[in-house]
Amino acid sequence: MTAGDPTGEAQAAEREQPDEREQLREEIEKVREDLGETVEALANKADVKGQARNKVQETKAELHEKVEDTKTQVHDKVEQVKAQLGGGAGGGEAGAQSKLRETLAKPAVPGAIAALCAVLLVRSILRRR
Repeated sequence: MTAGDPTGEAQAAEREQPDEREQLREEIEKVREDLGETVEALANKADVKGQARNKVQETKAELHEKVEDTKTQVHDKVEQVKAQLGGGAGGGEAGAQSKLRETLAKPAVPGAIAALCAVLLVRSILRRR
């Protein structure tokens, strides 16, 4: 094989072509995958109805969690109040009545009731004018 031998150059070119072709095929496949992902992302962005549906589902889940947490907190408070009332005078319903009487006997409660009545009276007088 000499430097001017056309068959030697042709054989070398044939060896290089399959590698180049394979590289091009791999590149084309990668571009197709990227293009598919891009089209899918654009379709998701354009699907406003689907996005709204997803947001509604997320919000429902969050609200459900908050409701369950609140239920638990309320139940715990109810149990605490029951325990406090049960430990009062007489226990049970009689203890609750006793606590209510004690609360109403305090001077702040009748004063607040009197103030509320005064506000309502003034309001009704002003409405008549």
